Amino acid sequence: MPRATRRTAAALLCLAAALAVAAETKEQLTARLWPKGRIEAALAAVEKQKAAGLLSDAAYARRKTMLESRLAGTYEPTMLSATDPPLNFIQNGGFEDINRNSAPNRSRWLWWTGWSWGGDYENRWEDRPDYVHSGTYSARITCKGSPGRIGIMTPRLPIVPGATGYVFTVWAKGEGENQLFLNFESGARGTLRKRIGTEWELVTLNGQPDPGAETYGLYIYVTGKGTIWLDDAKLVPAGGDAEN
Repeated sequence: MPRATRRTAAALLCLAAALAVAAETKEQLTARLWPKGRIEAALAAVEKQKAAGLLSDAAYARRKTMLESRLAGTYEPTMLSATDPPLNFIQNGGFEDINRNSAPNRSRWLWWTGWSWGGDYENRWEDRPDYVHSGTYSARITCKGSPGRIGIMTPRLPIVPGATGYVFTVWAKGEGENQLFLNFESGARGTLRKRIGTEWELVTLNGQPDPGAETYGLYIYVTGKGTIWLDDAKLVPAGGDAEN
């Protein structure tokens, strides 16, 4: 095959792939993001969490019902939608599902993972009404002594074809010499550093996917002294076919 013909054929294949992505429906996107293997793995994880005492009866029943309905193809999403409401990649964004058995300098919330790099910090759930934006709990991250850095992060999240960016929002409230540091990493870019005031405020971070990336992560760091409360986190795709 002549070189020019090969280039034309390759271009047509790329165009066909792009059109296929653009034509992907919300239902097809949901099915691709929740393949059978992922659902079965999630069901197994829920059973382990229940056996270890990490889930309440209500949380266990809610998660198991959702996953079983996804497996059967009968799930009617209330959050996982590409348009209205937008697809939200954050699970446990309200920090309502607590891991009471984890160490204070690790994630105290199910789905999220956590770690620390020096300093004396404590992660803990908060239930005082003035420090909860909605629901029963918020996440409280406090410097108890020397400052350093502590963080929680999402699991690896899939890139959405057609999306030109991602928007992360979280309600935050602070006390003392705190510093919130938000960062897209490992497949996406975007950074925000901000001192948080004493009133609830909506903090927004915009990110862009790296070319060729298949997954990415969102990291929430707290540095400096003081305390930061977080609640009602959301991460949605933006732009391109994700909004059509």
